[in-house]
Amino acid sequence: MQLDLKLSHKGLILISVPLIFQLIFVFVLAGLLAQAQQQEKLAERGQRIVSRLGNVSKHIIESEMALLFYVMKKNPVYKQEYEFNDQQIPVMFNELKKLTSDMPNVNIRVRKFELYADQIRHELRSTLPDLEHGNSMYALPKIANLTGNYYFSIKKEIEEITRGTRYRTSVDEIQDSKNNLIWKALVFSIVFNIGLTIALALIFSKNITERLSILSENAGRVRDKIALNPPISGHDEIAQLDTAFHSMSEALIRAETAKAEFISMISHDLRSPLTSLQGTLALAEKGSYGELNEKGKARFLRAEKTVERLVNLINELLDIEKLEAGMLTMSLSEELLDPIIERSIESVSTLAENKHIKIEAPATSLNILAEPDRLVQVFVNLLSNAIKFSPEGSTISITATVLATGVKVIVADQGRGIPTDVLPTIFDRFQQVRKEDATAHGGTGLGLTITKAIIEGHGGIIGVDSEEGTGTQFWFLLQKV
Repeated sequence: MQLDLKLSHKGLILISVPLIFQLIFVFVLAGLLAQAQQQEKLAERGQRIVSRLGNVSKHIIESEMALLFYVMKKNPVYKQEYEFNDQQIPVMFNELKKLTSDMPNVNIRVRKFELYADQIRHELRSTLPDLEHGNSMYALPKIANLTGNYYFSIKKEIEEITRGTRYRTSVDEIQDSKNNLIWKALVFSIVFNIGLTIALALIFSKNITERLSILSENAGRVRDKIALNPPISGHDEIAQLDTAFHSMSEALIRAETAKAEFISMISHDLRSPLTSLQGTLALAEKGSYGELNEKGKARFLRAEKTVERLVNLINELLDIEKLEAGMLTMSLSEELLDPIIERSIESVSTLAENKHIKIEAPATSLNILAEPDRLVQVFVNLLSNAIKFSPEGSTISITATVLATGVKVIVADQGRGIPTDVLPTIFDRFQQVRKEDATAHGGTGLGLTITKAIIEGHGGIIGVDSEEGTGTQFWFLLQKV
């Protein structure tokens, strides 16, 4: 069962649940400690009661012994000792009655014990006149018989009182038990909370990471122009983001569709009249409509070149649109490389002759897998750029070498070269080595982008090696037969 919670609520649960359990442990521990303290107090009171009972018995016995010694030795010190012990007995009973005031059964036994003790005290004190008048023969048996007369009664009451106040464990044992309880509760609390926190974190993180991975995959799907995953369920921030992502993707698709339709329409509507205009200007420049002076021919020639640039721009825009739509596909077949190179050189021969540039292309007799027209487009783009940026009278070379990975073709010039900082972006669309190149040499910065797409459509790769002042080498790998 998946909890439909916001991320903030999940974070609150992750913090509050362990805290609540920790508070529960604290309250339970406090209750157990209170119970242990209560048991400790009862044990301490039981020890005090037993101690006072022992003191009472001690004072009774010592008072009897003091009188016996007083009878035998007539030493007044023993009489004083008797008086002291006799006075301590009521004090001990007062303490016993206070200690057992909330223990009715035990308190009754204490009072009953006190009655026996008072009778013994009374009997002992009644012997004093006889002792004072020297009638010790009568007092001595009386003193000796007192303990025997009340021994069993006193013993029974002491046992009953002790049984009623005795606690099962000693104070030290209770203290040790309390300390063990604290440590065990703390250890259990820490381990439980750590385990609970980890479990909650794993549950929430798994849910979050799975949903975030869907978002990440959707980003790749938008890039690759394929359908997105189904919308993420729920109402949390991730689900809201996914909803916005789907809306954005749909809007992007609509915009791209509208843009493609617009460019296709404009390109078609512009290319036809421009091609017709270019043909008309070419005929006029050649004198088909009458002889022109040199100035008129120059004007018509410039106009023809301008229209040609516009047609090339429209063709490049269409190629870029096909590239973005994934429609720039190749129909590869086994072809000879040399005829393709010859067609390409012928296409740029006029441009090369105007700058007295020589194009060298040694024969190779190599077979490759290619679409000839598209590969001619690649060579024309690379040769045109080489001619534009090469000095007059220089040489451009085309070489082809068989490698284990395919056929490597190199187009090398002796031009100005490309700065190192521009090399990583040279195949990006609308990229120019210098801003003024677009004005001075023409071009839109789309030629190399299209060239790269065509080579990759052939299953190959393309790259460039260049150093400013020493020329440039564009190279690409094609599949060999």
